Amino acid sequence: MAPDSFGLYNLIAKNLEYIGYDVVHIQDRGYPFSYDSFGQRVLNVIRKLVFRDKSYKGKLQDKLNRKRQLEGIATSERFEFSLVLRADFFDKDIIALIREKTDLMLSFHFDGIGRDLRILDYVSYFDRFYVFDENDVKKFPNFHFRYSPNFYFDFPFKFEDLRPQERYNIYYVSTFHESRVEYLSFIHRFLKNRFDSVKFIVVYNKHKYGSIPDNVKDNMELTTEVISFQEQLRHISSSDLIIDLVISEHNGYSFRVLEGLRFAKKVITTNVSVRNADFYHPNNYFVIDSATDISMVGFDEFLEQPYSPPSSDILKKYSFKNWLNTKLSTDEN
Repeated sequence: MAPDSFGLYNLIAKNLEYIGYDVVHIQDRGYPFSYDSFGQRVLNVIRKLVFRDKSYKGKLQDKLNRKRQLEGIATSERFEFSLVLRADFFDKDIIALIREKTDLMLSFHFDGIGRDLRILDYVSYFDRFYVFDENDVKKFPNFHFRYSPNFYFDFPFKFEDLRPQERYNIYYVSTFHESRVEYLSFIHRFLKNRFDSVKFIVVYNKHKYGSIPDNVKDNMELTTEVISFQEQLRHISSSDLIIDLVISEHNGYSFRVLEGLRFAKKVITTNVSVRNADFYHPNNYFVIDSATDISMVGFDEFLEQPYSPPSSDILKKYSFKNWLNTKLSTDEN
């Protein structure tokens, strides 16, 4: 079970299938929508135009989502294990139905617990509940969270070749978040002065357009359309550097940080905790402490240094297959 976040669930399903599992995927929303009848379509128009009610179609979509979820749960009498990412995106009764049919129920929360404390109400459904920010284990001792960093996908990628005009020295996609704006503007300006081709895409909610600073609007590509995770990886795999701008509410390692391992590329990150990671090497990760020119001292020297390949043990540790196997192991501490 995983939310429809940039199509991330598609890659997780592919990696599970590559390992050898039969996969049933249940998402929170995003199932293709169509009206059941012409009458529903007409009623939606009437509600919007006559009664100023724009919620009818949304209610139909919610009904369809639930129908598809229940259909997915019904595809098997029993599941060997269930992996739930961001359980708080799902209704508790749907989680409970999965719990009844599952031998081993695992949760992975790739967000800070403190960003929405409602997730605490879901913990009891799971045999093991993993968080990607190690600080959350200490902040919420009564919930017995287990720490797990993110992973990189290790199934074979088959990206179509990028045309010359699609290749960028720097390619970065991010949802708009106020805590990232200062770094976003500063790093974009800094890199534009050093690289020929820099593309920053900011995905935003149309209701928040007014809160986006003018310098972001003027210098970056803004869109309300989702850029799929696979499309992002397609560009990142051919870029010179990977950019990682952490939001203020957590210190967990993002997928971008670990994709540096997968693609053997240098990473610029605002996550200072990376310096404590076992995969950290100063040739591979440039850590920015503040959005000031002084924080970029040594950047040119960083670019000149050759990439330092991590050990095979480190590469294996952060692969999806190993990430999953350690959670399925019955003798895990």
